[in-house]
Amino acid sequence: MGAAHAKPGEYQEPVLPEGQLEVRISVYKLSFTGMALADSIFGGLAGAYHSGLVVAGEEWSFGGHEDERKTGCYRSHPELNDEYMFYKRIIMGRINGSKEQVMRKARSLVLRPEWTGPQYDLIERNCNHFTSDFCWLVMGKRIPDWINQTADTLAKQRRRKRVENDALENALHAYFTRDDIIKQQQQQQQQQ
Repeated sequence: MGAAHAKPGEYQEPVLPEGQLEVRISVYKLSFTGMALADSIFGGLAGAYHSGLVVAGEEWSFGGHEDERKTGCYRSHPELNDEYMFYKRIIMGRINGSKEQVMRKARSLVLRPEWTGPQYDLIERNCNHFTSDFCWLVMGKRIPDWINQTADTLAKQRRRKRVENDALENALHAYFTRDDIIKQQQQQQQQQ
């Protein structure tokens, strides 16, 4: 399946029969300091990755911006997203279909309201969530868990905190409502 160890951007997709396409993931390390060596080490330790899905010769990713009318999804040259440091390519497999079919599926996904730029959330709706949804749409597979493990762990903590806060708020509301009912009953008894 192509030159698996090729440098970023130099990977040659295998020659496949007409109607077959290769699907792969480009995984990048995030840049924290602007110094390549430090970012490479820290990005790996933090488990913080950016990803895009490569299909039909194009890499699809998701990022945030403020315009509610525009998708946050974008295309770039495979493995050459200059905002990140390329880390790894993962070949997910092959699908039967044409570039046009993939483009229709991509459009159906990127135009959904949940993928507009303002919907981006580093923890709960990030590039890796998009890559996973797109991979699921085109081939019925999810991306490897490790790619988004850090964000997923933080998201679980965030959701747990929200549930705890909601439970506390509901308990306080119930307590004060009960207290109000008791006071009303006492007032009614005094009036009788």
